[in-house]
Amino acid sequence: MFPKIKKIKTRVAINEQSKPVVEFYNYETKLWDKDITLNFTRQGMAIFTLNANDKQEPYIFLGALQRTEDGFNPDTNWGVMINGAGNILSFNNDCKHEQNIVIRLSLIRRGDDNPSDVLVSADPMIKNQPD
Repeated sequence: MFPKIKKIKTRVAINEQSKPVVEFYNYETKLWDKDITLNFTRQGMAIFTLNANDKQEPYIFLGALQRTEDGFNPDTNWGVMINGAGNILSFNNDCKHEQNIVIRLSLIRRGDDNPSDVLVSADPMIKNQPD
């Protein structure tokens, strides 16, 4: 069986308090949502993408933190990779154990010299449900 690949378009939008928030495109509703839950069985890959045009998307991925509901690191062998341009972040999973994993995606403004001042986070949920 081939690994399941889920591609998620991601963007940074400004909320009512004039703060940047990360949104994910929901292909079923055709709307942008503030959170997303991905269900995987067996092997899988989650690919988060930002627009490569820096005029339309001034942020890039800086990193990601993964935690389970009880605060421990996931034990499902997730691997995280960010491409050189900073606009694609991917997770590889072998889905050995059933777990709910909260991913915190961190983004910074392109070319920022002091990223600690401008971190933006998003919290998608990934559910591992091996067969």
